[in-house]
Amino acid sequence: MIHASRRRIAVICVALVALGLTGCGLASSINVADVKPGTYTIALSNAFLGNTWRQTMVKVFEHTARQAQQQGLIKGYKTENTTDNTATEQIAQLKSLILQRVNAILIDAAAPAALNPTIKQACDVGITVIVFDSLATAPCAYKLEDSLADYGYKEGQFVASAMGGKGNLLMVRGVVGSAPEQTIHSNQLKAISKYPQVKVVGNLIGQASNAVTQQVVAGALPSLPTIGGAVSGGSSLGAAQAFQSAGKPIPAVAFDNSGEGLRFWSGQLAKNSQYAAASVRTEPGQAAAAFWIALDLLQGHKVKNQIYTFPNILITRRTLPDWLKVTPNGNVATWLWTRAETRRVVQANLRGNTTNLPQPPIPTTAP
Repeated sequence: MIHASRRRIAVICVALVALGLTGCGLASSINVADVKPGTYTIALSNAFLGNTWRQTMVKVFEHTARQAQQQGLIKGYKTENTTDNTATEQIAQLKSLILQRVNAILIDAAAPAALNPTIKQACDVGITVIVFDSLATAPCAYKLEDSLADYGYKEGQFVASAMGGKGNLLMVRGVVGSAPEQTIHSNQLKAISKYPQVKVVGNLIGQASNAVTQQVVAGALPSLPTIGGAVSGGSSLGAAQAFQSAGKPIPAVAFDNSGEGLRFWSGQLAKNSQYAAASVRTEPGQAAAAFWIALDLLQGHKVKNQIYTFPNILITRRTLPDWLKVTPNGNVATWLWTRAETRRVVQANLRGNTTNLPQPPIPTTAP
């Protein structure tokens, strides 16, 4: 344990850093994580809560942290969400967590670079920092990323192929400005570019939210030509429902993994057993993986500071019934990573495998 007087100095140092002041030389020598096992506090800093993916991610973090607390592995956990997906708001949130002296912070970041000075402040006082999903680039942070390029490419490829390689395509982007959205969108376009007779005739912003997407697509439909396919940033159900409500044929879409989207897909299969579709998306359970990596680090396990890639969930017609059982409306399909499963993926990454990664089984319960 840190001696009481040094602890008081540490708190003062962190306060000075948070205020942008310097001249406190002890900050880097104090290890905030130097505490007894089972007394850790792990926090989640989430920059956006406006879509089902992020809401499910928070549920997974709290589900995992609550179980770890019950097992005596941690003392407690904290969840901090911002409302506007702004770096300014998240920086204030992170500074508050530094002052609260949490032992680890998991960050789903508002921007790649803007948080870096504050993340360095956390690292300098011994707080373990892991960024995931929407990454920040601070060198001291451990990084977990989705297979975003694969997700975007597969979605674009499936829709363009289902259109027969020709026709008008509607693009609905997700949370524009976030690092994941940029990667997803660029790879959607990369896949679509292989089909020269597919023409993008509209670009909308749906915030990866089915409700927002349905609204913006409905507003745009009167001015659009006949649409053969729609590619979204994780909100294809909203696009499909907009066409359905307007009495127009539902274009080709790659369904997202939301409970609502899976049930819509199942409903279409009930009407037409030959209905061909798939569902693919990055998965929010990586919040659990980030939690277990943080705990390993706090307990002295060596984990290389690099980017670890985690797999997407691809739902097929065969696996759809099983995923429906554990993906209620209001959730996105998610794995509930265990510590052992997380370690297997980390080891696969370290061996150079970032594509054919080990996957957990379909869970039996929802978070």
